[in-house]
Amino acid sequence: MKPIFNYFEKTLILLSILSLLLLLAIQYINYTDNDIILTYMNNKDSKFFPIANSAESFDKGIIILKNMTPNYNNIEVLVNGEYIGDFVKNDELKVGVYNNDLIEIDGTKYNNQLKIKVVGISNNIIIPKLDTVITTSQSIEILSNVKLK
Repeated sequence: MKPIFNYFEKTLILLSILSLLLLLAIQYINYTDNDIILTYMNNKDSKFFPIANSAESFDKGIIILKNMTPNYNNIEVLVNGEYIGDFVKNDELKVGVYNNDLIEIDGTKYNNQLKIKVVGISNNIIIPKLDTVITTSQSIEILSNVKLK
């Protein structure tokens, strides 16, 4: 009985070593320099940025929006679905954005058509363009998906 256990033990050890070597060989064959390890860090604004990329990921842009229908000021601005501000105190709203942020205008509180215009952008913003006007009526409209230079 003991020789049978010794045979199985040696066979299992040999198969384990061969499996490990095969795994290492496959990993080596599939490895390319383009593979990066995705690591993330969290900044104070709860935005996630990959550390492995360059500092471009940390660029922030500024967009200034103006309410073109001042009689209706309870229009909310959402960035990535989160409330950023409204036009209650002022007809203009300054919004800080990062690359690929989604800017939406929430006009669900009013039945009338509401117009919001982009009146200012920082020089590192490609999209949205200056003087872009969005009209909303009882809906949440997408202004733009932000693209930075």
